[in-house]
Amino acid sequence: MKVFNIIFSVILCLIYGYLSYLLNDLGLLSNKVLTFAFIFVFLIIIAIIVCLLKLRSKIIKIILYIISTVIMIISILGIYYLSSTINFIDNFGNTKKEYDYYYVIVMKDSKYNTISDLKGKLIGTTDEINPNVLDKIKINYEKKVYETNNGLVSSLYSKKIDAIIISDIGEYSFEGEDDSFTKKVRVIKTIKLPKDDVVEKSDKKIVDEPFILYVSGIDTNGAISKVSRSDVNIIITVNPKTRQVLLTSIPRDYYVQLHGTTGVKDKLTHAGIYGINKSITTIEDLLLINIDYYARVNFDTVVNLVDQIGGISIYSDQNLSFCNIEKGYNNVDGKCALRFARERHSYQTGDRHRGENQEEVIKAIISKVQSSSGILTKYSSILNNLRNNFETNASNDVVKEFIKLQMKDMKSWQVESFNLNGYDSHNYTYSMGSTMLYVMEPDMNTVNKAKDVINMIIEGKTFYDLGM
Repeated sequence: MKVFNIIFSVILCLIYGYLSYLLNDLGLLSNKVLTFAFIFVFLIIIAIIVCLLKLRSKIIKIILYIISTVIMIISILGIYYLSSTINFIDNFGNTKKEYDYYYVIVMKDSKYNTISDLKGKLIGTTDEINPNVLDKIKINYEKKVYETNNGLVSSLYSKKIDAIIISDIGEYSFEGEDDSFTKKVRVIKTIKLPKDDVVEKSDKKIVDEPFILYVSGIDTNGAISKVSRSDVNIIITVNPKTRQVLLTSIPRDYYVQLHGTTGVKDKLTHAGIYGINKSITTIEDLLLINIDYYARVNFDTVVNLVDQIGGISIYSDQNLSFCNIEKGYNNVDGKCALRFARERHSYQTGDRHRGENQEEVIKAIISKVQSSSGILTKYSSILNNLRNNFETNASNDVVKEFIKLQMKDMKSWQVESFNLNGYDSHNYTYSMGSTMLYVMEPDMNTVNKAKDVINMIIEGKTFYDLGM
């Protein structure tokens, strides 16, 4: 029996020891209350072990076994949830490489099925094609260069050329001009090349210094690294010393100069099709700020997360034609939550109201997570969903330092929001060429106000100081 007690005690110590390691690694022991509770339980464990080894009373030992088993079960559950959290955080900073995609395209009724079928044939390109792409087409062929994608595709339609090579941006642009494009053609080869334009890592000490985080919600499903429009653009300015957090929302259709371009401006959302760094640098140019970190999510993030937490309750200020949404509170699943967050045509204020809906979905998710005890049983799967549909350049060390900062004194944060505004208009865009699109001309008063407020928060002003 003494040997059993020794083995039992060792197992209890190992389990609780590993729990303490995880608590410390995540920074939870920075909190004085949790540290006191941890030490208190540790002393209880020591007392239990001493009693198991010294006392002879079977009744007391049974009681001690029960108490020890309860501590073990709670510790194992803690290890499970903490391990899931740490595994999730450890993926931070592992940004996925972005690629430029190029397609060899023929007409749908064409006799060409593989790249080798185009040997000796006439293939059209534009000046924008990366020379490395042409090197990857290992056949002899005739090449004809066009100035525009319109001329390129028109020649394919009229069968003046046998095939075309077009970039993903060029294809995306032409799809915007011709809805039937994808129905008329076939892709017989896809070539991908890594982007040279990458986001530099930040070495900012977020515990001591204010920092700026850019949240990008991309207009796509599937792989988070897939390049697409950035339909959600939120700048989060955080001052850890004053505990002030400013959310600055920028409309997707804001008519801005894409970083590194001249001439015609473009919608901010189109910056996303050139990669996350184009969105970041364009916003930096607009607001005259330095963005330290970014977080990128896509459609699957919202749909899967809402479904995994059992749906959410959202408030709509009017009846909508989809998902049976009525004025008032509505219980919705992931698909309807996403549809609600993307809707703009049903509102007089269009994209401005869509931003409010997105905030409503975020608040509903937070409310559901905080109020539902059933979330604990789905905790691991929720983190797995976020890990697969979430990307950031913030390292795991940065995230853990932030957790330690919060756990140290559990001070509350004051959060305020500011939305940039503009005027409805139509204009030509850099990415879409000759097609005139709806754009939002920036209201420079709100842009300048955002610049001032962001800088003041960084300098240590509070929302009270700013009259917000």
